[in-house]
Order: sequence, then structure tokens, then C-alpha cells
Amino acid sequence: MGALVNNKLFVKKGMFILAGVLSLLGIVFNSVAMGTDYWIVSGGSQNGTELSDDSVISVNYGLFNGQKTLKGKLDISPVPYSLTVYCPSGEGICLVSCGTTEEDKRAEFNYLRFGEENFACKPLSLRSSRSHLMLLANDIAARRTVRSEPLRGDEQFMDYGLWVTTLIFLSIMLAFQIISAGLCFFNSATVPIETLVGPMGIYLSNGIVGLTGLITLSLWGDLYSSELSSELAIQETILDKCIMKSTNLGFSYWFVLWTLILAIATSVCIRFRNSLKKFSNQDIGGVESSAPGGMLY
Repeated sequence: MGALVNNKLFVKKGMFILAGVLSLLGIVFNSVAMGTDYWIVSGGSQNGTELSDDSVISVNYGLFNGQKTLKGKLDISPVPYSLTVYCPSGEGICLVSCGTTEEDKRAEFNYLRFGEENFACKPLSLRSSRSHLMLLANDIAARRTVRSEPLRGDEQFMDYGLWVTTLIFLSIMLAFQIISAGLCFFNSATVPIETLVGPMGIYLSNGIVGLTGLITLSLWGDLYSSELSSELAIQETILDKCIMKSTNLGFSYWFVLWTLILAIATSVCIRFRNSLKKFSNQDIGGVESSAPGGMLY
């Protein structure tokens, strides 16, 4: 009898705690996905310059920041540049800019979009290579031209709508993961009266997490397949200075998939807990109902 009671206690608390731990892992995975710079990973070589045979470019960026490195045949080591996703108001497109200030980002955008004054990226390292200085010298000879019409199409940039929608759904996903973890630990400590605070609320919150995770994967997958697989929305690809030989979805993207799997596992834990609880209640009920009959006999 005591073993059955202890088993019932384990069923009530243990599965809720396990589900809460899985939800916490989902929060960690989602946070890593949002905060790391490996949603897009690509590499290639420069095109149309004297350094085309030996120059290489490596790019990785996430939803907010990233980095690219350029290495020419005269470079001792790759020259690193910081990247930031820049979405000017009212344009409907985003540039993965190498500018370090708001003015630099706007200047680079105007240069690439409207053909205004040339913009040269500033490397992170203070030690500029000889080939980098040669490239800067080529860019200095530029005249300012102000145009009202774009010189390049939207397809060479990142779609703002898909980018911001990805952020919105990731934020919704994170919010309901926090709710799921809170409900799991709350149910392990007490028996709630309201239906939405009990297992039904856990099912609902993880269902929303799974749905938003699936939408996020679809949105960024569509953005990758339609634009970013060939055009990385950086200066080198917009100006056709580089040929990207390999572009892939990085681990940051796949962490969203793992978050979705953890949401499903959390719901399975609660479902398994309910099934075990019903089985445990039936066993205890059978023992209690047979005891009086045995005494009468």
C-alpha cells in the first residue's frame, strides 16, 4: 500500500519536474538561437579583381550581428570585419552592414542602394594588410551621386518582413516556453483549481511553442532559399565582387528545431504522467475495495 502511495507521489511530481527541466532546456536553446551569429554560414572567393585566384571570403551572421573575413594573396592573415543587420525605416529591406556606427550603416546602404558616395568597410583589426590598403585606394576615387531611384533590386537585400516576423515568432516562442516551465514547476508543488493552470495549460503553451517554432523554421528557410542562399545581403555580393561557393544554414537555425522537439517532449511527459496517474489510482482503488471484503470473510 505504501509503495503504491509513493509511486503516485512520484507520478504527480516527478513528471512535472522532468517536463519543467525540458522546458528550461528549450529556453536555453531558443536563447542560444537568438543570440548567436550562425543562422547563415558561407564562404567563397573574390570575383573580378586581381586577387580573384587567391582571395577568400568567409561570412557568418545571425538575426542581429555577425562577422566576415577577407584574405587576399598579399595578406598574412584574414582581415576581420563586424557585421550588423541594418533595416532603414520605410525601405522594406535590410542590409547586413559592415558599418560600425549608425552614420556608417546609412552611408553604406545609400551607396549600395542609390549609388551615392562609395563606402569602404573598416576592419576590426588595426593591422591593415597591404592588399586591404590597395582595395581601399581603389574605393577612394569616388564621386558623390545622389539618385532618387534604387540602382539595385530588393532581391539583393534581406526581406524586412520575413526578418522581423522571424523575430516576433521567436519572441512568442520564448514567452510561452517560460510560461510552460513556470506551470510545470507550479503543478509539481500544488494542485491548481483553474484548468488553464494545470496540465491543459502546459499542453496549450507547448502547442503554441511548437507552432511558432515551425513557423520560424519555415520563414527563415524561405528567406534562405529565395534570397540568402545566393545573395547574402552584404556589400561583396550586392556589388558582385565575390562568388559564394557554399552557403548553408548554421547551427543557430537548427537550435530552433531542437527547441521544437523539446516542446513536444514536454507534452509527452505530461501525457505519460496522466496515464500513469490513472493506472496508479485504479490499483489503489482495487486494494481499498477488496480490504473490507477480506475482513468480512
